Amino acid sequence: MRNSLSRTLFSKTSPLARGGRGVHPFNWEKIPVSLDKELEQITASSETEKRYVDKLYQVWLLDGHDVWILIHIEVQSQYDKDFSQKMFIYNYRAFDLYHKEVISLAILGDERKNWRPNYFGYGKGNSQLKFTFSIVKLLDYKWEELEQNQNIFAIVVMAHLKTKFTGKNLTEREQWKWTLSRLLYEKGYTRKHIVDLYKLIDLMMSLPPELQLNFEEKLTQYQEERKMPLLTNIEQRALVKGQEIGAKETRKQDIINLLESRFNTLPEKLVNSIKNIEDLSVLKYLLIQTIKVNSVTEFEQLINENLPNTNNL
Repeated sequence: MRNSLSRTLFSKTSPLARGGRGVHPFNWEKIPVSLDKELEQITASSETEKRYVDKLYQVWLLDGHDVWILIHIEVQSQYDKDFSQKMFIYNYRAFDLYHKEVISLAILGDERKNWRPNYFGYGKGNSQLKFTFSIVKLLDYKWEELEQNQNIFAIVVMAHLKTKFTGKNLTEREQWKWTLSRLLYEKGYTRKHIVDLYKLIDLMMSLPPELQLNFEEKLTQYQEERKMPLLTNIEQRALVKGQEIGAKETRKQDIINLLESRFNTLPEKLVNSIKNIEDLSVLKYLLIQTIKVNSVTEFEQLINENLPNTNNL
C-alpha cells in the first residue's frame, strides 16, 4: 500500500487533481519521488513540540520545474486552533534547510463543514508575513462520484467517511464494511490492491466480535462464489496476529500513560514490567485498575499478584 501512495495521491483523479484550491498543474507522466530522509531532517530540526507531516515529495510541473510538496493528512481529524501554524512551521523549515520551493497541502478528514484552515500570518504595518496553503476536505466528496471513481483513493475516502458517520451505530458500519469490501471486486482492482485495501478497511471500520463474525461469514461466502479468496490462510493468520500485537501494544501504552497522568514519573522497572506483559486479558484488567489504585506501589503489587513468575518488582 505504501509503495502505491505516490501514484495514488498524484493521479489525475486524486485529491490533488480535483480538490485542493490553488494546487499547481503537475506532470502526471513523471512519478513523484518520496523524500523520507529530508522529511526526517525537517522534523528533527524542531525545537517545539513534536509535530507530524505524513509525506514529502519531489514533483514536477508541466513547465518542467521541480518543486517539493508537503502533504499532511489529518485522518483522525479534530479541530486544532494551531493547525495553520503547524503547516507554516514545516513549510519554512523545509525551505530553510534545503532552499527548495515548497507547496503545502492539508487533507482534512474531520466532520466540521466550516473548518477550512488555509492561512497563517502575523506582523504589523509594512512588516507582515502571509502564508496560504491548499486544502482538501474529504467531507466535500460526493458519494456518487466516489462510487464511480476507479482510483484506489476513492475507496479509502469512502471507508473513512462511513467510519465517521456510523459512529456508535456499529450494525450500520458492518453493513457498509460489507458493501465496500464487495466493491473491491466489482471495481476490478488487482489482487494486491484488493488485499491492501481490505486490510485498510478492516483496520478503519473495526467491529465488535459478533458483528465481525457476521461480516466475515458473508465475505467468505462471496469469495467462494467468485472463486477468488481475498486472503490466503497465511495472510489471514498474519493479519490476525498483527491485530493482536497492535491491541497489546496499545493497552500497554494506555496503562503507562494513565499511570503517568496520575502519579507523574514511573519507575523504569515498572514501565519495563508493563511492556513485558503479553497476556491481553491481564492487560485489560490492569488498564481498569489504573484508575482505582491509590499509589504506584499498589499497582506494582497488582502486577506481582497477576504475574508472580515473570515480574519481580
